[in-house]
Amino acid sequence: MTEQSRLAYPMSNAREQSLARQRVVAGSRMRLERFLQRRGYQPVTTPMLEPTDLFLKKSGGELAARMYSFTDPSGRRVSLRPEFTSSVVQAFVDGDLPGPLPQRWCYSGPVFRYEKGGDSGEFEQLGAELIGAGSVAADAEMLALAVQGLTVLGVRGHRLRIGHVGVVAAMYEALGLSERSSMFLMGSLAALRSGSESPEDVRAKAAQLGLLAPEANEHVSRITRAMAPEDAAEMVRSFVGQGVAGSTGQRTPDEILRRYLKKLRLADEPGAFEKGLALCGELARAAGPAARVRGRLTRIASRFRIRKSVLAPLEGVLTALEQYDLRGVSVVLDLGLARGLAYYTGLQFDIEHQRIHGTHALGGGGRYDDLIGALGGKRPTPAIGFAYGLDHVARLLPVGFADDDVDGPAQVLVTAQETAFSEAVATAERLRAQGIPAELDLESKSDAAAAKYARQRGIETIMRVGQDGRVAEQFV
Repeated sequence: MTEQSRLAYPMSNAREQSLARQRVVAGSRMRLERFLQRRGYQPVTTPMLEPTDLFLKKSGGELAARMYSFTDPSGRRVSLRPEFTSSVVQAFVDGDLPGPLPQRWCYSGPVFRYEKGGDSGEFEQLGAELIGAGSVAADAEMLALAVQGLTVLGVRGHRLRIGHVGVVAAMYEALGLSERSSMFLMGSLAALRSGSESPEDVRAKAAQLGLLAPEANEHVSRITRAMAPEDAAEMVRSFVGQGVAGSTGQRTPDEILRRYLKKLRLADEPGAFEKGLALCGELARAAGPAARVRGRLTRIASRFRIRKSVLAPLEGVLTALEQYDLRGVSVVLDLGLARGLAYYTGLQFDIEHQRIHGTHALGGGGRYDDLIGALGGKRPTPAIGFAYGLDHVARLLPVGFADDDVDGPAQVLVTAQETAFSEAVATAERLRAQGIPAELDLESKSDAAAAKYARQRGIETIMRVGQDGRVAEQFV
């Protein structure tokens, strides 16, 4: 490598930052760690070098081309970590993170990804993972953390953009689209929204991928999808069996029939695909303040004869989020937000700021309920997380930004019956504002279960909020 190319492709942002800017990054890290620990998130460390396959299981090919991977002396393919979630989840699956569910973990450190334009390949990341909680209350807690953490640093003008992969997938399913076509259209949302692709472009791509049944086969395709696989195979064999008698090339007649049947069953009717494409266009345009877009999404569902209940998961998250004080941070609802389709299963979100340009500049996250199973978990376990890009966050903070020492783990567990959840949130927030670390019970545990959980977590005080708003204090 020449001296010129070496200088044009630095491997560390830190080399280019002034000492003052590095102190800003360090100060923001300490303050955010303290913020998360006050909410029950315990720090965890992960290896900087992991087997390449670990990250591919999470993101498929989305990160593969951007990872720094190589073969170690033993012949294993390894990679510098491009993110933390996979390592944290693998540690949970391997039993290295013992304790009751839900588990709250936070982390910070460098990650390594190639970025176009010769930007640095090393970035400072800080984030949190909530494992074992699948409720809308857990989704709302994660959204509030991501917003409030920046506010605690003194950042102003940031915005929360919310999408929901699960809701979009359910809308396409309601139209009768295949899973392949649904994933294809969800992956086309961003291009349609930006205008980089037209509906005609998307339709042509779908035809090239074999997602549309030829007009002559449309009726047969519809029938085979409605039949049991063995019945569909027998019907197709009776139609075309004589035409493939004997071996054709290197394939046997059965192999040819199975291949033909698979194409019939996976292809969508042009009419159904056109409805899906029209819905895709509507969703790509339906972005804006949550209060306004909620009504628009209901009208869109009605026009496409989709049950309103399909939108319930998103409505539940937004309602739960209303219990938190976001200090005026605007919330944008955008079902055209479609990234990380390889692993996100429900809620997904980004934190944006007009002064920071680029995709997902300040941070983001979402729900990844299938990842624990993909990494070897023995039982389905819901999980959700998010991460900040600290290098970008630091650009919004003044030089001289500093911080005090980090607090310890949560000292108080705030719990309540489901009907008093909003009062429990308010109680926990008041304690945190006073500098008292408080963890919120998301499952409305019984007195005995709450006491057991508190003892396991090393929490000495439980505050149970009654329906009348009164708080009963219990020392464990």
